[in-house]
Order: sequence, then C-alpha cells, then structure tokens
Amino acid sequence: MINRYIMSRPCPFCSAVDNDLWFCESENFVAIYNIAPILPGHSMIIPKNHYSNVLDMDNDKLAEMMVFSREVIDILTIAFKAESFNWTIQDGEPAGQTVDHVHMHIIPRTEDDLSDPSDWYPILQKSTTENIDSSLRAKFNNQEYQNITNHLKAIGKRKS
Repeated sequence: MINRYIMSRPCPFCSAVDNDLWFCESENFVAIYNIAPILPGHSMIIPKNHYSNVLDMDNDKLAEMMVFSREVIDILTIAFKAESFNWTIQDGEPAGQTVDHVHMHIIPRTEDDLSDPSDWYPILQKSTTENIDSSLRAKFNNQEYQNITNHLKAIGKRKS
C-alpha cells in the first residue's frame, strides 16, 4: 500500500523546477538527478507544468518528453559510462507512483551492475513496501547533490 501522505504533500518536483535543481532543460521539461539513486546516474525527466499522470499530457508534450530524454541520456552516457538504460514511468498509485507529478526514471546501466539485469525494477518497486521516498532512505547531502548536478550541467554545456 502506498503511503497516501506522500501523495498529499506539496509537490517536490514543482519546487525542484522552481529552484533550478535540474541539470538539463527543454522548453517544457527538466532533468534532475535522483537524490537517492538506485544505481549511479539515476535521473528523472519532469514536466515543468504539473501533470498528475501521462493521460493529462497532450501528444506534443509526450513526444517532447521522449526526445528530451534522449538528450539527457547523452549526458548520462558520458558522465557514468553507461552502456544502456532503463526508462520507466510509474503512472498512478497502483503502479507505484509516489509523487503526484508525472516523471520518467532514466537509469543508466552497465555490464554486471546488478547480478540480474532486471533487478533494478524490484529495487524501484520497493517504494511501495519500504517507503523508499521517505526520510529514512539514504540521500546525498546538499553539497554532494549540487556537485553532481553541476558536473552534469557542465557536460550538457560542452555538448551544446
């Protein structure tokens, strides 16, 4: 069962967009590094406007999200020497969505990063049973997070 408290709090993704916590942006989207990544490079694509689910987005925004995701993957490939990626959207509480704002997880992958290549999903799915988005989950401190964000921004600027 998802903690309804998480879904009822003020939206942390809206404040991330407003506070420039992102490392890459398009007209309607930003990319932020996950403050508690399940694997190195775990980032999220977030619409600048608040949408609760994918069905609230028009087709142009959804297409922009996918194109923008490829730009983010270029940055993450350089930064984390990724060989491939998992892309996932948890759309709605029964699907494991814990923040009421559409977002796509981009998870860089390398050979043998997990004992089984599909193990990332059970780790991500634990958010419904272990409250992975809670204050109990290990997170970067502000300086560590800002250092990673600045590093990723610098890579993005070099690519431009």
